Amino acid sequence: MRLHSRILSSLLAIATLVITVSCSSPNPTPSNSASTGSNNFKVAMVTTGDKTDGSWSQSGYEGLKLIEKEYNAKVDFSGSIPDQASEAPLREYAKAGYDFIIAQSGGYIESAEKVANEFPRTKFALVTTYSGNNRNLGAVAFRSGEAGYLTGVLAAMTTKTNKVAYIVGYDYPVYKEEAALFRRGVKATNPNIEVSTEFLKTWTDGEKGKKVALALADKGYDCFAINADEAGVGALKAVTQREGIRVIGWTTDQHELAPGHVITSVLQDMPKLILNAADLMQQGQWEGKLYKFGLKEGIYNFAPFRGSLTADQEAKFLAIKDKVMAGEIDISVPQT
Repeated sequence: MRLHSRILSSLLAIATLVITVSCSSPNPTPSNSASTGSNNFKVAMVTTGDKTDGSWSQSGYEGLKLIEKEYNAKVDFSGSIPDQASEAPLREYAKAGYDFIIAQSGGYIESAEKVANEFPRTKFALVTTYSGNNRNLGAVAFRSGEAGYLTGVLAAMTTKTNKVAYIVGYDYPVYKEEAALFRRGVKATNPNIEVSTEFLKTWTDGEKGKKVALALADKGYDCFAINADEAGVGALKAVTQREGIRVIGWTTDQHELAPGHVITSVLQDMPKLILNAADLMQQGQWEGKLYKFGLKEGIYNFAPFRGSLTADQEAKFLAIKDKVMAGEIDISVPQT
C-alpha cells in the first residue's frame, strides 16, 4: 500500500513537472520564408518588354528579383508579351500554382480580370491605376498626378519657344491623368505656353517614337517629357540630335542617353513598388484594391539636375515639389 502510494506520488510529481515545463515554454514565432530558407512563396510576372529594356520591364524584373531575395521565393518572368497575348501566360501561371501573379501593364486589365475570376484562390496584381475586384485582383500604382504636374512645371520653366510636349506609350487612364496634370503644371507656371500630348499606341516601337518626336520638333516644340519605355528611348535619342531640344526622361536616370539635353528624369522606384505588393500579400493585406505610392513613400523622385537649371529655377522647383507633397497644390484627377 505504501509502495503504491509512493509510486502514485512520483507519477503525480512527474506529470506536474511536464505540465509546468510545457506551460512555461514560449509560443513559437512564425517566420517568413526568407528566414526559414523555404521557397513556398511562388511569384510570377508578365510584362510588355524585355528584362533588359532599360526602362519599365527591366525595373519590374528587378522588383521580382527583390521579392526572390526578401522572401526566398520561387519566381518566374515572362517578358515581351503584347496586351492581346497576355491571357495565356497569366492562366498558365495560375494553373502551375503560383501564389501571386503580377501583370505589369495597364493593357493587361481585361486578361487579368478574366483569369482572376477563373482562379479565385490565386492573388493577382496589376501595375497600373485600377480599382480592383475587391477579392483577389488588385493593383499597385504611382501617384501619377505628382509626376505629371511637376514635369509640366519643369517643361514650362525651361522652354525657349513656349511649346512643350508630353509623349507617352498608351492612353490608359493613368497616363491620361498624367497628361492632364502635365498640362496643369505647365499652365500654372506660364499660361501662354502651348501644350501637346501624343499617345504613341506602343511601348516598344522606337521608330514610331522617333517619328512623332521629330515631327513635334519640326513644329517648334523644344521641351519634351517622354514616358514611353523602349519607344521613348528611340524618341529621346532622335530628338536630342537637334540643337536646343531638352527632354525630361522617365523611370530611370536617362542622363547618359543624351548628356546636356536631359534636364532630369522622373525616377520611379518600380522595384520597391513591386516589393510593396508582395509585402501586402505576405502580410495577408492584399484585398483586391488599388494601392498608390508616391513622393512621400520615396517611390517617386527626380534625378540630379546636373546644371540643367539655374540655382533660382532649382530652388523654385523644389519649393513647388514640397508643396505638392504637403497637399498644398491640387493634383486631383480632373473629372471628365
